[in-house]
Amino acid sequence: MRKVGVAFRQPTLRLLCSIVCLWGLACASGSSFAQHCLAVDANPSAPVRKLFVIAGQSNAVGLASVRDITSGPNNYVEKDTVFPNVKIYGVFNAGPEIAGKDDATHSSTVSWSRFASWQVARPGFGYKNVTHYPQYFPQGSGAQDMFGPELYFARYLNDRPPKDHYIVKLAVSNTSLNPTTNADSWSPGGRLYKELMKMITEAHNTKRTEVNLKVAGIFFMQGETDAMHKEWARNYEKNLKEFVKRFREDVQSMNCAEVKNVPVVLGRIQNNSAWAHAKIVRLAQKKVARDVPHVSIVNTDDLSGWLDKSGLHFNEYGQAQLGKRVYQAFFPPS
Repeated sequence: MRKVGVAFRQPTLRLLCSIVCLWGLACASGSSFAQHCLAVDANPSAPVRKLFVIAGQSNAVGLASVRDITSGPNNYVEKDTVFPNVKIYGVFNAGPEIAGKDDATHSSTVSWSRFASWQVARPGFGYKNVTHYPQYFPQGSGAQDMFGPELYFARYLNDRPPKDHYIVKLAVSNTSLNPTTNADSWSPGGRLYKELMKMITEAHNTKRTEVNLKVAGIFFMQGETDAMHKEWARNYEKNLKEFVKRFREDVQSMNCAEVKNVPVVLGRIQNNSAWAHAKIVRLAQKKVARDVPHVSIVNTDDLSGWLDKSGLHFNEYGQAQLGKRVYQAFFPPS
């Protein structure tokens, strides 16, 4: 009698083995995420490259436009500005499906990772609600013109050996660190946080035949929304410490980082009267940078003269200076 069974072809068997291995990796790591940065077995000689993460709220998103300053020494970015040695994985030139949803209360309906793609560093990774608030921007500005700190961070990375650098960016306006039920927040384990983790793994996995990307740091420009609520502001130190702790644990357990204490750079929120409890949040940022290893702060107080028409967001010059300071924080002069 012929034995009854299932015959697996070799490709199918390899696929099953991969699934089993990935399942084992997830269980062994203790990670709460199904996705992981996969091994570069297709190209074991793929060079290791640094992957920097940019996250936060509106000043991380970037409301600066290439049309902000049309001439003079402070005109840092033109429409055709490009830094070819840096690639960015994020939401580029927002289309109609997501335009208008760059806000904590609308963001929860968007799977941001669905719209992420690799692009050469250029304007277009900034604010996605431009057409809804034309009064804040120079005439003719569109999503393709908007940028944040990623652009001038890329400008300095561009000239740095090995001249092959990578950034992941996910930022949403008006998002807090305090868990909320009716809006997206950066609370660890929450929906937006999971979207960021997914984008980090996708950035690695889509490039793994070329390079072995490892998270080398995160720039977190956030806190203004928390500074508008007294309770949230009081919770900020605790929430920020938890965010840093969880981010480091998760990128390592997902095999996306090689070091335990991934460097964290915080953007210091301005002492702006629009944020009633800014002093509490600023003090919390200072304490976290003092108490937690490998956490530093970039100051933005002197950029208060370089804001857009809302008086809240850095313009072209302000974002260029912020990006430069992020670079200097990750690569301090020796």
